[in-house]
Amino acid sequence: MVIPGFIISILTFPGVIVHELAHQIFCYLCGIKVIEVKYFQFKNPNGYVIHESTDHPGKVFLTSVGPFIINTLLGCLIILPASIEFFAFKVRTDFINIILVWAGFSILMHAFPSTVDAKAMIKHILKNKNIGIIPKILTAPIIGLIYIGAVGSVFWLDAVYAATVAMLLPNILV
Repeated sequence: MVIPGFIISILTFPGVIVHELAHQIFCYLCGIKVIEVKYFQFKNPNGYVIHESTDHPGKVFLTSVGPFIINTLLGCLIILPASIEFFAFKVRTDFINIILVWAGFSILMHAFPSTVDAKAMIKHILKNKNIGIIPKILTAPIIGLIYIGAVGSVFWLDAVYAATVAMLLPNILV
C-alpha cells in the first residue's frame, strides 16, 4: 500500500518535530549558530533547520546524525512503558498507552537523517582536503546507511526500524 509521504509526516508529526529539534540541539551543543527553524509545516520539507556552515568534521557529523541519536532515545523512552506491558502480556488499550505507542513510534520513524544531512557530510567531510583519511573512512559507511534509509523509507524501512526498536527494547529489559 502506497501512502504519500506528506500524509505519513502529518500522521507522525511528533517525529518530524523531534527530528528538527534534535538538529537544533546539536547545533547549540556544537556552537553552530541557528538562523531559522521550522519544526513542522504542511509542505515539503515538513521541517528544517537552517544554520551556519562549518567545516569542522565532528560538528558536521553530530549535527547530521543528531536526530538518529535523539529520536531513538526519546522514542524508546516514550514507547517503553506500553511495550513492556505488551510483551508481559498485559495488553491494555487505554488512551495513555495508545498515545505513548503513537508518539514513540512516530518519533522512532523519523530517526533517520535525511539525504540533505548525508550531502553535508559528503561536502564537509569526504570532499574536504583538510580532513584525514580516518574520519573519512568512519563517515563513509554512515553516509551509505543514510542513503539506504532514504531509499528504504519508500519500502517502509523507517516503520520497520521503529517497530524493531519498539519490540527489541522491552525484550532486552524484561
